[in-house]
Amino acid sequence: MINESTLNSLLKWRTFKTNVHLSANQLKLSDSDATQELLDELVSHRFKRYSTSQLSELITAHDTNLGWSITYARLDLVSKHYKQLGKRAQMEHAAELEDVSTGIIKLANDNGDTTNISEFKLQQVVSMFPTDKTRLFVDMTLRYGKLETMAVLKLNNKQYARRLRNATAYATKHRSKFDLVTDRDRDRQLYVLNSLNQLDSIINETQIGTVQDWIDSHVKLTNELLSESTVSFQGAVLNHWETASNKDKYAFIRAAINAQTKAQQWLDQSNAAIKQAGVSNEA
Repeated sequence: MINESTLNSLLKWRTFKTNVHLSANQLKLSDSDATQELLDELVSHRFKRYSTSQLSELITAHDTNLGWSITYARLDLVSKHYKQLGKRAQMEHAAELEDVSTGIIKLANDNGDTTNISEFKLQQVVSMFPTDKTRLFVDMTLRYGKLETMAVLKLNNKQYARRLRNATAYATKHRSKFDLVTDRDRDRQLYVLNSLNQLDSIINETQIGTVQDWIDSHVKLTNELLSESTVSFQGAVLNHWETASNKDKYAFIRAAINAQTKAQQWLDQSNAAIKQAGVSNEA
């Protein structure tokens, strides 16, 4: 369907390269893998309506409508990915990104001031906007700034200002919806759930590591669990897990299981509230 010449033109098209880069960031893929994933999505769906000659002409002309097809293909690709993760895996993935440096991106304003935000959290915020067109605009503006967004979306200053004004007005009007995914309590519960899921995997030997290593890297959370437990010798559990009594080990594990259950219940209720507000957590 795509000959070599047309493929080379597509790969050099700025719109395609931008969407590849966005896909790579969102799905944690290399640019090479993201290129192949996006190509597969386009060939199997969005490009099927065109003949080989039509597609070649449209790509060569950098057709605007075809450019939007590429963008929507990227959105489809990301959406399918998060749907496949499922709710629990999605929440675990979110918490992982809070602690992994590759999942943190820097947003800069016009004054050069930067703000760190997790990739997953950015996608949650972007998903609050009502249309794919607005979501793309907000995503690109936050990541790449005004000039890059104007170039890729072919906007002049007046058009860009209008879209920015509309997006800002929507966010202001629907502040309560955005608070559902930017709330610090939710971030905390995601962190607790992910951390305790990791501990559970270590205990059940489905993940490499030791309980002491986990404790050493989660001292604050461990102390919180100990304060709510019936552990008699907390110092032994905190610093010498292997030699702590079985009674205290079991008491600590029970506290961890209780906290894990509470975090899951809190997030389930939060997700229900988001759904009720007409908001989807899926990208």
